[in-house]
Amino acid sequence: MIKRFLLYILGVLLLGFSIVLNTKAGLGVGSINTFPFAVSQITPLTLGMVTTLLYIVFVAMELILYRKMDVKVLLQIPFSYIMGYIIDFYDNIMDFEVHSLPAGLLVLAIAIVCTALAAYVIVTMDLVPNPADGIVRALGVALHKEFGETKLMFDCTMIAVTALTSLVFAHRIIGIGLGTVLSALFIGRMIQVYSRILNPYLTRVLEESRTSKSVGNKEIV
Repeated sequence: MIKRFLLYILGVLLLGFSIVLNTKAGLGVGSINTFPFAVSQITPLTLGMVTTLLYIVFVAMELILYRKMDVKVLLQIPFSYIMGYIIDFYDNIMDFEVHSLPAGLLVLAIAIVCTALAAYVIVTMDLVPNPADGIVRALGVALHKEFGETKLMFDCTMIAVTALTSLVFAHRIIGIGLGTVLSALFIGRMIQVYSRILNPYLTRVLEESRTSKSVGNKEIV
C-alpha cells in the first residue's frame, strides 16, 4: 500500500509541475487548463486558485450526475485544494518566460511527456481521481458514451468556453494555440506508450496493495 500511495503522490506532484510547465511554453495550454489559465490572466486570481474552483465545480457536477454521495468523488474536494497549492508553488518557483519557438516547443514537449506520465500513474494507482477525469467519466455514464468520445466532447467544450470568456473580458484569445492542439494529439499517445512499458510493474504494485488490504481485513475479522 505504501508503494501505491507514494507513486500516486509522485503522480500528483508531476501533474502540477507539468500543468505549470505547459503554461511557460507560451504556445497555448492543454484543453482542460485553458479556462483556469485564461481566468488567471484576466483576474487577480492565481492559476492554482482558479484550478481549485473549477475542480470543485466538477465535483459538484459529478455528485449531481451520480445522484449519490460517493466517497471517491467527495475525496476529490481535498484533492482540488492540494492541487491548487501545488500549481501555485510551481508557478512561483518557475519564474521564466520562453521567447523563441524552438525553446517553446522543447518546453511543451517536456510538459506533454510529464502530463502523460502523471495522468497514467494517477489513474493506474486508482485512489482519488483527478476531478477533470472524474467529470468526464461521470458524463460518459450519464450520456452512455465511451470515455474517449466523452473526453473529446468535453475538451472541445472547455476550449469554446475559454475562447468566449477571453474574448468577452480581454478582447483576445488567451491560452489557446499550437500547444493546445499538440497536447490533444500526443498526450493520449504517450499514455499508451507508458502503459506498454510500465503496466507490468504498476499492475503488480496495485495487485500487491489490494492483496495486503484483503489480508488485513481478514485478520481484523
